[in-house]
Amino acid sequence: MKKRLVVTAVVISVLVLFACAFIPASADETGAKAAPAKNVATAARFLNMLNHNFVYNFDFEDADIVAENSVLALLDQKEGDSDYISEAVLKGFINDMYGIELESINDNAAEHKEGLVFITPRGYTSYSHEITDVAENEDGSFTVYSSVTVTPHDNDEYVTSAETLFVKSETSAFGYNIIRS
Repeated sequence: MKKRLVVTAVVISVLVLFACAFIPASADETGAKAAPAKNVATAARFLNMLNHNFVYNFDFEDADIVAENSVLALLDQKEGDSDYISEAVLKGFINDMYGIELESINDNAAEHKEGLVFITPRGYTSYSHEITDVAENEDGSFTVYSSVTVTPHDNDEYVTSAETLFVKSETSAFGYNIIRS
């Protein structure tokens, strides 16, 4: 029975893909093919970065706060069942995301572990962005406007807006750094 369902699903998938190959591309009144949405990949990259960002407003002015808030984006990478995260992973994320190179990270743990940073137990706010506009600036940077659903750990969810400045970065795994948000 399972084999029959799998074979049927595969056959249907192949037929759908085959049929889609013959759907004509959309054309405007002159018959020219419509161009794909400009910067779709860049907007997707910005959205990914925005949804992993926990640094806002004046947080950018204090390296300790940048590190403390960046840990939240990396909770899934903590060391096993411990309350620690790799210092190298955290520093790499901060450099890729914000273009900030940290020499050291302030670890307030009572029991310091070499190469690890203690994840301070605390409630935190999560953010979910939806990009509303992307503007390329004269200097090649991008200003991204987004609608943000804010979910505090201790209050009701609400929606607000954000304006985030991205600059191109050859050294970032993301290809860009967030300069302010």
